[in-house]
Amino acid sequence: MGPIIFQTLPEVFSFLTVAILLQVCMLLLFTGRRYLKQVSFVAVGIAGAFIGESLSLVVFPTAAWFAITGGLACGVLLCYYLRPVGVGVALAFLAFYGSSYLVSFEYVQYVAAFVLFTYGLLLTDLAPTFVASLLASAILLISGIWLGVPMPALISLVSAVAAARVLATVLPSRLAERAHSVSSRTPY
Repeated sequence: MGPIIFQTLPEVFSFLTVAILLQVCMLLLFTGRRYLKQVSFVAVGIAGAFIGESLSLVVFPTAAWFAITGGLACGVLLCYYLRPVGVGVALAFLAFYGSSYLVSFEYVQYVAAFVLFTYGLLLTDLAPTFVASLLASAILLISGIWLGVPMPALISLVSAVAAARVLATVLPSRLAERAHSVSSRTPY
């Protein structure tokens, strides 16, 4: 078993959280951008719960349940009213959490979080397929780290999954454009 995600809850909730994250990842990979809004609700809600718990452990440890619930509610409301910001926050949180296992420099963690927050903020409406595959890859990376998958295999798996999802979306439209341009030519 990996580390405990929610420190104040029993370890079974950590496994349940990772199981939910893996299901969300598979939903994003198989459906693409169709469920991006709903998946960002879950991801930002879990990120809000993490942040709420972290703050409660510093300020008032006995109110951890209220802080987790409040963080979850704030994350869902943020994502509901400001979807690009919510997707950006989810990507930033997953980038910071994932890069903390890969790199020991805090500066790199903050840069990775800022870059992915900017990607989520700017590309959610412009390239939702790319953002969906990026979010699914980040969720898969975090879940694999938690489950103890060796890092080279995990990086290869995440890269292959992200590339396959983007190609599965882009390639049929490119082939359709090419077929349309070939069929519209007039013979001489």
